[in-house]
Amino acid sequence: GVSWEISGSLAGVVGTAYKTLAMLDVSAGETLLIHAASGGVGLAAVQLAAARGVRVIGTAGERNHELLSEAGATPVLYGDGLAGRLREIAPQGVDAVLDASGRGELGVSVELAGGPDRVLTIAAQDAAEHGVRFHGGGGGGDTITALDEVLPLIEAGKFIFPIAGTFSLEQAGEALEISESGHARGKLVIVPV
Repeated sequence: GVSWEISGSLAGVVGTAYKTLAMLDVSAGETLLIHAASGGVGLAAVQLAAARGVRVIGTAGERNHELLSEAGATPVLYGDGLAGRLREIAPQGVDAVLDASGRGELGVSVELAGGPDRVLTIAAQDAAEHGVRFHGGGGGGDTITALDEVLPLIEAGKFIFPIAGTFSLEQAGEALEISESGHARGKLVIVPV
C-alpha cells in the first residue's frame, strides 16, 4: 500500500525522527521546536510529536507553512529575526529542540530551552561549541518500532510524507545540489531506471 519511493526512503527518515524524539524525551503537554521542520526528518518528527500530544513549533520557509500547519505544527519563518519570532510564539521558552537544519540556530535554541540538555542536532557541525548533542546514527534499533507506528498512519492517509523529487543514478549530482540548498520539500530519492 506504499509507493516504492516512499518505501525506499521511509526507514532512515522515520527511524531518525523517532530516535531523536526518544533522545529528547518529549511528552504530551510539552513544547518542541523543530528547525527545518518541512524537510524529511523534520516533517516526520513534527507528525510523530504532534500525534503524541506535544505542541510543535516548526521553522521553515513561508511556502511550507501550510504544509506544517496540516502536519500539526505552528510554523515560524526562519532567517533574520528568527529569535524574536520564536520568543513571540513561545515567550516561556520551549522544553526541547530538534535541529535538522544546521544553519546557525543552536545559540537561540539553547537559550529558548534553558540550556543544552534537551537540544539535539542532526545537522550542525558546531554542536560541541554549544554543548549540544549530535546524533548521526539514524534510527538504529528503534527503526522497526518507528515503522510499525508510522506505516498504518501512511496507509490511512494520516501521515504526510512528500517526495521532493526522484532522480536516476546519473542525476545524483543534481539531487545533491538540491539537498545542499536546504530547500527541498520532502525527501529526494535516487531510483533505478
